[in-house]
Amino acid sequence: MKPAPAGSAVALWLARCLQQAGLPDGVLNVVLGGRATAEALMADPAVDAVTITGSLAAGYAAAEACARRCIPLQAELGGNNASIVWADCDLDSAAALVAEGAFGFAGQRCTANRRAIVQEDCRDAFLDALGERVRALGWGDPHQASTQVGPLVSAAARARVASLLARAVPVASRIAAPHLEVAASRETPRGEAFLAPTIVCCDDPSAEIVQHESFGPVLVVQRARDFEEALALCNGVPQGLVASLFSRSEPLRQAFLRRARAGILKLDRSTADADAEAPFGGWKASGIGPAEHGPSNREAYTRVQSVYR
Repeated sequence: MKPAPAGSAVALWLARCLQQAGLPDGVLNVVLGGRATAEALMADPAVDAVTITGSLAAGYAAAEACARRCIPLQAELGGNNASIVWADCDLDSAAALVAEGAFGFAGQRCTANRRAIVQEDCRDAFLDALGERVRALGWGDPHQASTQVGPLVSAAARARVASLLARAVPVASRIAAPHLEVAASRETPRGEAFLAPTIVCCDDPSAEIVQHESFGPVLVVQRARDFEEALALCNGVPQGLVASLFSRSEPLRQAFLRRARAGILKLDRSTADADAEAPFGGWKASGIGPAEHGPSNREAYTRVQSVYR
C-alpha cells in the first residue's frame, strides 16, 4: 500500500492495527513516497496488478503504466455526486441528509454530496432548511466526539478549495457559510486547514464550481425547472460515481433509475457512504476497470484461465 503523502501516518497506524490483530508479516507492506514511488511500484515486475483511489490525472497515469506492462488496473477516480431534490419529498429530511453527506469529514470522501439539484418550486424552502441543518453540524476539533466537520487534510488543501470558491464569486448567485453567519455566538475553529462548510448557488452548468470536484466542504445548489433538466444536470459532469433522488413519485424514481449515469444510485438517501459488500464503481471518468468491494473484488484480484482436457 502506498498512501498519499498526507495520509502516511494513517496508513502506518492501520498497518500496526492489522499486525496486532494477527495479520502475518509480509501480507501487507506500506511504502511511503510520492508520485515517483507510485510509478516505481507500478513498473516493478513483482507487481501483478494495481488498484488505486485518486484523481483523474492519477488514474490516467496508472492506466498508461499498467497498459505498458499488460497488468490489470482497478481505479476509483472520485465523483462530482448529485442529489436531485423534488418538491414532493420531505424537504427537512432531505436537507439533513444532504448537509451531512456534503460536509461530513469536511467533504473529503469520494461519495460526498457535491451537488444538490433542486426543483425550482421548492428551492427557497430547501435552502432555508439546508442552512439550518448545516449550521447545526458540529464544526471544529476532530478529536471531539461531537465534531462532524473537521479540518481539511492540510493547509494546502484548504488553500486549493478556498481558491476555487474565490473564482466562483462572479458566477454564483449566492455563497453562504452558515457557521460564519452565527460566528459571534460560537467559537470559530482555529488552524490553517479549517474551512467553513459553504453553500454555493450556481445556475450555470458549465461553471468551474459545478464541473470541478472540490473534495472539500462545498455544496453546489443547482436549480431545475423540470425533471428532464434535473437529469441533464445530474449527468452533465465528467464523473459518474453516485447519484441520488429525493422524491415520493414512483414514475420519477423509475426514470431516475433508468437514466442516471452513475455506478451507484440511491433513493431518499445522501450520496455519501456505501456498503462494503456491494459493488462500488463509477461510470464515465469515475472509474477504470472492475468495481471495488463485494463480488467485484474476485474479478479484480484473480485471472481467468481455461483448462482443456
